Amino acid sequence: MNIWNRYQERTYGNDPKELLVEFLKEHNIKSAVDLGCGSGNETVYMAKMKIRVYAIDSTLNRDYILKRLNTSERRLVTFIEGKFEDVIIPKTDLVTANFSLPFCDSERFNEVWHKIYDSLETDGYFVGQLLGIKDSWYNKDYINTFTKDEINELLKIYSKVECKDMFHYDERLKKDWHYYNIIGRK
Repeated sequence: MNIWNRYQERTYGNDPKELLVEFLKEHNIKSAVDLGCGSGNETVYMAKMKIRVYAIDSTLNRDYILKRLNTSERRLVTFIEGKFEDVIIPKTDLVTANFSLPFCDSERFNEVWHKIYDSLETDGYFVGQLLGIKDSWYNKDYINTFTKDEINELLKIYSKVECKDMFHYDERLKKDWHYYNIIGRK
């Protein structure tokens, strides 16, 4: 069992991320991409809201998602297995990436960031997180972290942005979390 399978097993059935839940309370979204869907908690949540969802992950566990959906909800989900760097992201109203982009190939991060933007319909949204430099995983070669200035530079392509610095300590993981909750409108 690889690290992503263990992560999916550990997070299976968790509540969807609060940032996405709050966003969806205020926005009428017809289609979405769950980029790095993991165990599918956000995919399931959106499908139950009658949103067409493209669930993308390099290690897909379709059963984690499908067994929580009824027949009509299952028809709303399309699975795309592959790395962010390699998949074609469908055109949608929303791309949500919940703590997944930090694990994108750092050499290709900017390419993926612009691919996300290009996949959004006019007035579409990006909703997700990027890690900051006060995170415990800062300076790990395989994890993308950003200064506030770098975040601001990345967000310049969006016409409207909400970005909030978030900090907390995870006792279970013994980890300092520093991330940016981001909502960007194309």
